[in-house]
Amino acid sequence: MPQDQNQQYNEFWLQETASAFKAWSLTGATIEAAKEGVAIRLAPVAQHAPQLSCSAEPIDGGAASFSSAAGLCAGHDPFAAGSYNQGNYYNGGAFYYGTLVSPVQHTRQPITTLIASWNAVTPAGTWLETHVRVLQGQQWSHWYALPIWASDTSTVRRHSVDGQSNASGSISTDTFVTNGSPASAYQLSITLFTTKPSASPELHRVAVIASHDSADMPLFPPDRSVWNHDLPVPQRSQMLSQYRGMSYGGGGEVWCSPTSTSMVMAYWSQVLHQSSLDQSVPDAARDTYDYTYEGTGNWPFNTAYAAEFGLKAFVSRFYSLSQLEAWIKARVPIVISVAYQQGELPGAPVPAVAGHLMVVRGFAGNGDVIVNDPAAEDDAGVRITYPRHALETAWLHSSHGTVYIIYPTSWLVPTLG
Repeated sequence: MPQDQNQQYNEFWLQETASAFKAWSLTGATIEAAKEGVAIRLAPVAQHAPQLSCSAEPIDGGAASFSSAAGLCAGHDPFAAGSYNQGNYYNGGAFYYGTLVSPVQHTRQPITTLIASWNAVTPAGTWLETHVRVLQGQQWSHWYALPIWASDTSTVRRHSVDGQSNASGSISTDTFVTNGSPASAYQLSITLFTTKPSASPELHRVAVIASHDSADMPLFPPDRSVWNHDLPVPQRSQMLSQYRGMSYGGGGEVWCSPTSTSMVMAYWSQVLHQSSLDQSVPDAARDTYDYTYEGTGNWPFNTAYAAEFGLKAFVSRFYSLSQLEAWIKARVPIVISVAYQQGELPGAPVPAVAGHLMVVRGFAGNGDVIVNDPAAEDDAGVRITYPRHALETAWLHSSHGTVYIIYPTSWLVPTLG
């Protein structure tokens, strides 16, 4: 683990057990056993029980009060219907909500960025939102709104929350970034929403990757035993002619993220013989589209989408391809986020990209990286072998090693932390 504070530092935190969530402070919510291991659901209080304390803070300033009839906190959209980015902030009207607030998480080294991801089921009429605050010196920041998630658009259009920047930090779509001094601790708050007390979202898992970003990465030796291994990940191009001009950000040419996510899901569909995991690229684009960002590249939206189908999925970061090799050894393909200028990634079907995602599926005998690059013009051309150093540079220097990790809940995987 890095001790040099000039180097990149990543600290992963995962909450997915009843014992972990019992350390959280819950208001109008409860912890239940579930097939996924644990489910956090809304929990109306009994008619003669003490009223819940209902604050406007976890609903971003909307009107808040206690509803004795529902036994839950009642709220109202903080924006008038249709007035937020040509749509609604939440549902444009009334709703009920409950909250859970994490313990303070002190990091072992100072951090400058944070990405939260979640696994949840959000039936029609329900949604959720995550907030984060950080400790800088002796001062806590205010709560920043992370993306608002719903699996469909029947009630809420999922979206990131723009316009958040002050002296403490800012939100870049799905990522919190400190402004000025690094943070030494953070805290999460998650709000569960519903339009009717009889329906509730189910939160199964929360993950955070907190980092101190640097161009200097710690070194790890490669695992040559993984070289000459190639996982049979189905090949899918985002560039097919039938995708051009479609909705959700402009069509296939900008669908690298959902295409990569769908390829990993299709791989698990084959491994598990579970047809429901084999989702089309347009369907993945539709269900990961961020209506504020106006694109399908929201990182935690992609992992949340995969998790809706019962997979375990979250955003994390690695220091090197050597770390990623352990996941290929465990037969888990990994989605990576890259960027490169012309000539920096030999053999790439697109000469330069400001941001792009692809699937690492294996390693050649010399350690070069076998990927499914969705930018290829057709499915047959998607499998490409890239020079190891060139791809690692395009990945680490652009996204600081950001990855999607997606696998079955019972699968044996390397330790994260």
